Amino acid sequence: MGKTDQKKPGDPAKPGTEQEDGAVDSAFDLWLRRGLHQLYDTVASEPIPEALLRMIEEDRAAKED
Repeated sequence: MGKTDQKKPGDPAKPGTEQEDGAVDSAFDLWLRRGLHQLYDTVASEPIPEALLRMIEEDRAAKED
């Protein structure tokens, strides 16, 4: 594929190729989303440690002064 054949963001798709590229992109996005959820949902649902919350509040108060 030459430089003129490469798809650039915002360029209109060539007729007939949009469905193939979109299907591949959608399948990859779905796979990635599921994999990331499987890896990180348990971590994201954990409570935020009190020490971290305290540091955030202290920083916020220091910026207001």
